[in-house]
Amino acid sequence: MLKPQTTPTLIADALRDDISRGVLQPGAALRQEALAARFAVSRIPIRDALQKLESEGIVTLVPNRGAYVATLTIVEVQEIFYLRQLVEVDLIGQAVPLLDATALQTIRESAKLAEQLSSKPDWLMGDRAFHQALYLPANRPRQLELAMSLRSEVERYEAIYRKLPKNRLDWTREHAGLLDACARGDVTAARSQLSAHLDHAAAFLIEQIVEQDPLQSRAGR
Repeated sequence: MLKPQTTPTLIADALRDDISRGVLQPGAALRQEALAARFAVSRIPIRDALQKLESEGIVTLVPNRGAYVATLTIVEVQEIFYLRQLVEVDLIGQAVPLLDATALQTIRESAKLAEQLSSKPDWLMGDRAFHQALYLPANRPRQLELAMSLRSEVERYEAIYRKLPKNRLDWTREHAGLLDACARGDVTAARSQLSAHLDHAAAFLIEQIVEQDPLQSRAGR
């Protein structure tokens, strides 16, 4: 429960967290009256928060119908991961030559946290922290912000679908490979392993979307 003086930014943060953890699933309606009651505010900050989330691609505002948690098609997922490949693989390539002992220790700690959270509802927090630690040494804040924004667009789906034990094991194993490449200062291996890691994430996500809506498989061809 948030206080009446809650700002639209804090409301947006709370809703973003609910969406990323799968509490609010894709396509779910976001009724302004219910949200105003939940946060004990008027509808004005709710409206502003929803507009902020729409600008991030997390919420869809439909005239005369209301707000909904955004959904993604397979084509949109493919485009997002194409952009992630361009942005994130370049980031790690820029970061590895600049890694020092402190940065490597941060990556190791983040990898450990991600592994600890891999079977828990907050696993996305560990995954995001690990990838941020990989990219921060590149010292490219705008590119990093873009990378995290693109991740946000698919995280809400991953929160719902990434439940298979085998997938979690593959995920942590790939993190270990990335950590090893960084520790060796091997730019080529780091770029290659990250690219494969993103490919696997995209394929898994598309597979789950098709299971939920088999007709989408035609759109992705």
